[in-house]
Amino acid sequence: MSDDSQLIVIDQLRIGMFIKLDLSWFEHSFPMNSFKITSQQQIDDLVALKLKHVRYIPSKSDPAAVNPPASKPVVAAPAAPVSTLGSAKVYANIIDAKRARFEKLQKQRDEIARCEEKFVRAASVVKSINKLIFSKPKETIIEAGKLVDSMAEVFLSGSDTVMHLIQQTAGSEEMYFHTLNVSVLAMMLAHEMKCSDAQIKEIGIAALFHDLGKVDVPEHIINKTEPLSKPEQHFFEMHPEYGVAVGKKAGLPPVVLDVIAQHHEYMDGTGYPHKLKGNAISMPTRIVTIANVYDNLCNHNDPRQSLTPHEALSTMYAHRRTQFDPAIMATLVKSLGVYPPGTLVRLSNEAIGLVMNVNVGKPLRPRVLVYDAEIPKEDAIILDLAEENKELSISASIRPGLLPRAIFNYLNPRKRVNYYFDSQSKKTQGGPLPGQS
Repeated sequence: MSDDSQLIVIDQLRIGMFIKLDLSWFEHSFPMNSFKITSQQQIDDLVALKLKHVRYIPSKSDPAAVNPPASKPVVAAPAAPVSTLGSAKVYANIIDAKRARFEKLQKQRDEIARCEEKFVRAASVVKSINKLIFSKPKETIIEAGKLVDSMAEVFLSGSDTVMHLIQQTAGSEEMYFHTLNVSVLAMMLAHEMKCSDAQIKEIGIAALFHDLGKVDVPEHIINKTEPLSKPEQHFFEMHPEYGVAVGKKAGLPPVVLDVIAQHHEYMDGTGYPHKLKGNAISMPTRIVTIANVYDNLCNHNDPRQSLTPHEALSTMYAHRRTQFDPAIMATLVKSLGVYPPGTLVRLSNEAIGLVMNVNVGKPLRPRVLVYDAEIPKEDAIILDLAEENKELSISASIRPGLLPRAIFNYLNPRKRVNYYFDSQSKKTQGGPLPGQS
């Protein structure tokens, strides 16, 4: 807590003050113990608690609110226990409101755990698909179709889709996260662009196999973190053509072969291997390409060069826009939001947090895991900005390196950024993935 805190009487409260409540989390209805007052309603709610004094932190407050109305400084004992404040009815309402918030928080944690488990299982399936495509091509394509069907069910259920940040690691499956990320993002884009059910699934399959040709590129080139030499770059840029050859042998459909062949081609003709432009690139490929570029920017071979999700989206939109289909690029921004999952942010109440997921269709109102030194990290508060007071919002994104070590360790931003989607609908929460029945 800041050392410039001071107690002021309740009638000195004003909008712009940053305050700290000397109460337990269950003794008030606010989402956090420390926050900046942004509305008269918050002041009214504080007055209703029957507190005589509130702890006020000038250094975190707006300049205009730093000097409260003239009065002698208050040196008072901490606020009296809530049991002596106000009526039993007010106390009961506060407890009920906080209990409801706690139950909702636990439900959100359960959703995150379930989604992370599904992601790890899906990565395991992707690993199996990659290993068996040569020895059992027909069975592998069927297995890939089952995985895509299970993912598409979330979109096709008609309920709200939520894109989650995955914080767990999955050991040996990590090398397959890129393929899965691209498939997840591409299917989300296809759904948001009103593609048909069949098209969404085709794009999902194509994304799973888009890097098939890398099997013929030496691992020292694939995994190299330094710039490639010209011969190495030429070898690497042939992987789309290698992939088409493998895909034809496996019996992959034409739509998938197009994506394998073209997923490094750009709308302005600056891609490879054939420098195709505009309409020469298929629509499914344009969707997979944007998902592929975004994930490569977030998860670079050299982790030191990886961008934050916010930076990746900004880079694509501001500096590489001519390379992408404008409608698909706009859909990516709309779907992931200005603050994609994995972005570190400062809230309007000065709290620091990590964006955990986006409510697709509500890009500026994600769920945020919030740092609070007084709450253990395993019990950290998750604020759903889509349901909180509209005056609580994100004010800025933050680079991980600028965070104090204690906050960095608490929020634990990942070097790898992985996504998976879930649905608010009960009917999509339990279905097994292929090979998991």
